[in-house]
Amino acid sequence: MGHQQRPKDLDEQIASLERVLQTLREEENVEVLLETALGYLQAEFDWRLIWIGLYDRQAHRLFGKGGMTPNGDLSFLKQRFALNPGDLLEQVVIQLCPVEVPDLRSENRAGEWRKAAQTFNVQGTTLFPLRYKDRCYGVILLGTDEWGASPKSEEKTQLAIVFGALATALYQIEKDWQREQVKHPDESLLALISQLRELRTLDQYLQAVVEQTHEFIEPSRTNVYWFEAERRYFWRRVSNRQVSPGLGPKRPASGITVQDLGEFYQALTAEQMVWIGESHSSLKTELTGRLMQQIRARSLLAAPIVSEGELLGFMAVEATEPRIWQDNEKHYLRGVAELVALTAPLSEMEEKIEQTQLDRDLTAGIARAIYSDADWEATLKNTAEKLCSRLKCEYFLLLLYGEEQNCFEIVSQNLPRNRRPVPSPLKALDAADRGLLQECGEPLGIENWEEDGRLGAWREVLAESGVRSLLASNTRGKTAKSENRNPKSPVENRKSIEGLLVVGHSATRTWKRAERELVEIVSQQLGLILHSWQQSSQIDKYQQFSRSIESGLAVLQHSGEVQFGQQKSASPVIFPQLPLQKLDRNFARDVSQTISCPLVAVITWHPGQEWGSISAAVAANPVFALNPDAVIPVQTDALIQQTLARGGVLQVNLSQVPLATKRWLRSPGIGEILAVALQTAPEHAPAGIVVVADAGGREWSELSVNLLRSMVSHLAWWHRYLAVQSAAESQRLDLEMLNWYKQRRFEDFYRTVGAGVKELGELSQSILQSAKEQKDALKTLRYQQVLRQMGNALGSAHLMLKREPWRLQFARDAVSVSAWLRRSIDRAAPMVKQSQVLLEVNTEAAVSLPAGKTLSVRADSLKLDLILCELLAVACRRSEVGDKIEIRSVLLGEDLLELSVIDSGRKCDRQLITAFNGGSHPDILAVSPHRSIVQNLLICQRAVRLMGGNLSLEMLENNAIVARLVLPLATS
Repeated sequence: MGHQQRPKDLDEQIASLERVLQTLREEENVEVLLETALGYLQAEFDWRLIWIGLYDRQAHRLFGKGGMTPNGDLSFLKQRFALNPGDLLEQVVIQLCPVEVPDLRSENRAGEWRKAAQTFNVQGTTLFPLRYKDRCYGVILLGTDEWGASPKSEEKTQLAIVFGALATALYQIEKDWQREQVKHPDESLLALISQLRELRTLDQYLQAVVEQTHEFIEPSRTNVYWFEAERRYFWRRVSNRQVSPGLGPKRPASGITVQDLGEFYQALTAEQMVWIGESHSSLKTELTGRLMQQIRARSLLAAPIVSEGELLGFMAVEATEPRIWQDNEKHYLRGVAELVALTAPLSEMEEKIEQTQLDRDLTAGIARAIYSDADWEATLKNTAEKLCSRLKCEYFLLLLYGEEQNCFEIVSQNLPRNRRPVPSPLKALDAADRGLLQECGEPLGIENWEEDGRLGAWREVLAESGVRSLLASNTRGKTAKSENRNPKSPVENRKSIEGLLVVGHSATRTWKRAERELVEIVSQQLGLILHSWQQSSQIDKYQQFSRSIESGLAVLQHSGEVQFGQQKSASPVIFPQLPLQKLDRNFARDVSQTISCPLVAVITWHPGQEWGSISAAVAANPVFALNPDAVIPVQTDALIQQTLARGGVLQVNLSQVPLATKRWLRSPGIGEILAVALQTAPEHAPAGIVVVADAGGREWSELSVNLLRSMVSHLAWWHRYLAVQSAAESQRLDLEMLNWYKQRRFEDFYRTVGAGVKELGELSQSILQSAKEQKDALKTLRYQQVLRQMGNALGSAHLMLKREPWRLQFARDAVSVSAWLRRSIDRAAPMVKQSQVLLEVNTEAAVSLPAGKTLSVRADSLKLDLILCELLAVACRRSEVGDKIEIRSVLLGEDLLELSVIDSGRKCDRQLITAFNGGSHPDILAVSPHRSIVQNLLICQRAVRLMGGNLSLEMLENNAIVARLVLPLATS
């Protein structure tokens, strides 16, 4: 069914198509384009009905632009046709594809066109969309009077070319129209800039800005609101029209308080634009309604005027009807506001220069006072008065941060006379507020504390004093990123806040940029004072640390005297208690004073012991006291094992300590605990731990932790030094005593063997000279006796070498006193004879014994013989020729025997007696003529004490020397 196209030559068809396409490309008038397309359809085709409709995208409908009907009536063709879901027309618009209808008269989806088809007798119909890419610009309806008629494929191609060219032309016209409708903010802004040289005052320039903005955006009203910082409200400075005097319900407000703006004000201070339109807003709904009611508008677009971070005001364009603000309008208003921000400071330049000079003089005066005035209180008072006068504020607080107490101490405060002082200290700030004060490059400003949640820890206490707005500045300034904390520190370093300067006002207030800068400079100047105080406090701690070291060294210096006393004791210990106790007590006291903590306890034990004890504890008050008699299991106590495993400073809370440890660490005041091991090196056995405790909430500073670690290290080395010194001294005394004993034994051995060898030689000569048959039996017997004596001497020496290679062993035998005296007198006889003194023995004790009993003492027989022989030898050296040495024995009660060796002491040096009795500390390195004598006597004294007795030496009034030997009696 292709009879619709009129029969023409192919060249004519191409020429006709070329002409219409050229017209469609060149023409810019829509009506001409539509008439050209309609004329082409009428000339080239034989359609019964032609209709052209253009698509209204916003209303979603087609409005007729004309066409052709059988009867020539075009009124129906110029109607507007609404597009309903499911209609043929909407299908073409949405799908952008041609639709063929066999009979339009019976098509239910044709809508109004079904009735028209019946009127015009239109059956076969084709609907073509006017499309450009994915956009529809209209619909063309072509109808015939034959059922099912439709264009052939070549006809469809021809129509598609024409309709595509028509749609392209419509698209280009629409694009050109939109381009013409777009506003050009750059031209308007350039016009404003050009007026800067002509306008002399800020108000004149603002008026020009308002008029230009009103002309460009075309709102109902255009206003500039200026900000009054001290009273915190915006007043309308310039408007595009004069406001009639008087008040009325429809008149917009001439001023708006910050309290009424709320989130709107927060957005302005953040340099954000605010828009309120028909369907969306940048603010919350409830706030939007209140604001729009106050300014008597239904749409609003506002841009902040900000100069150097300080809010000067804002520009507002208002519409009395709902309006969608376009992006170019937002950008234009933002640019205009920034132009005003650049111009506004110029009008106040002279005033600002004068104020800057005054602020410079103020800060210079404060700096001179800090460096020249030794009276810090006067300096702070003078600074507070000047600063409050300059800022027109009422409150001045200088706070020093107590790192360990985690609070702010009020160093200085200046308040109105009718206000009571702010109580000190102030509570610690939360992490968010502390981070703001550390990282922010300028003071933290609070304009209205009722609306601002920052510094909430101080709100109640400062509000009671009347503070409603304030500036808080860190005295150390902004924390540098390179100021890293020590990662090895077990305690978090919180020293980025050393102090704060707080200035406040009793009313809500906005703080200007110049005021913030002044407060920041003054706070950093006052920070020098706070830093000086902090350094002074640290120096005091280091001085206390130095004094504790000196105290410990003094104890170690005098520990030698204790060691000298130990060589006279029966059994010296490896760990000397007296110096250690004094060391631990002094250490606990010094640590408590150095790091200011109420409890310091030293827990010690000897290597290998299963139980430890509290060797020293210092408690500032009873709530921190510990039980001094507590016994602590070393291997199972959790705190001890954690401290030893830590290898450094262990920080725990009492809540983390198990119940078993709380049995000895159970003072009610303890909250925070530090523990350090008394260990000099990992390969050395620990000697204990040091526990430092304070109330809950204590924050241990890095300085305190480092001082504690150093002091504990010194104490650990002192413990080890005393232990090593005591062990070495004990070994030295044992070896000296062993050397003396073996020396005396070998002297006896040499004397016995030497005498035997001599006698054997004499016997051998006499036996050889006699005839064999005439050998003297007595000489042979004597020969055998000498050999037996030598054998006994060798056996005794062998036994000594075997049993006592490095340490003496003391037997506990019953030694007869009479036999003992007889052996000793025989042993000392050569010395007595050589000294030409008289030896007298008085055994009064034996007379008092019952008949049949022998007086005996409990001791080692060999060593007792050597000791008495040593005393007799010393007495002989002190006596002159003809003097008498007397030996007396007296019973002391039922258990002891006193044996005294008395000599004239004519050759005795008093220093010998003094040295023996411990009146002076003997220098091991010094050379003394009495060294060997005193050393031998001290060895004898120690040996006697190891056998349960005692040896003393004294000088009587007649200068006689008495050596008293007290021994326990041997009970039967």
